[in-house]
Amino acid sequence: MPATPVPDTGHGASVTFATTGGTWKARKITMPERRLPMVDTTYMATTTMRTVMAGDLSEFSNPVVEILFQGTQGLPAVGTSESITITLPIPGGSAVTAPTLAGTGIISRVKYPSLETNTLQIAEIEWTYDGATPPAWTAAT
Repeated sequence: MPATPVPDTGHGASVTFATTGGTWKARKITMPERRLPMVDTTYMATTTMRTVMAGDLSEFSNPVVEILFQGTQGLPAVGTSESITITLPIPGGSAVTAPTLAGTGIISRVKYPSLETNTLQIAEIEWTYDGATPPAWTAAT
């Protein structure tokens, strides 16, 4: 009988930026969602509710990684093109390699940390997938 999949937490996940190559310590990774835009087909004689049809091209939302800021590294420059790999934790069971989501994108936002006594310096890096190499999922094995 095959093992029943067990839910997992995000602990142990990481993000790699191939161009910048920083070694930032991720605290939270907001994964992208893939969506298909809807085209409004409503016209003046529509009577009950708006009508829509599926758009032509899907898109990904922007992922964000929250990191522990390190003054010795700073943050990547906005506009930097990157090959970005999100590595998820190895799931429980018999898997030995971690699943990944990898694609090319452009750093579209960086947020420097707020500075407070007794508070970690938390920064954010956000990127936009450029569509040249759409994010590809590789399952754990």
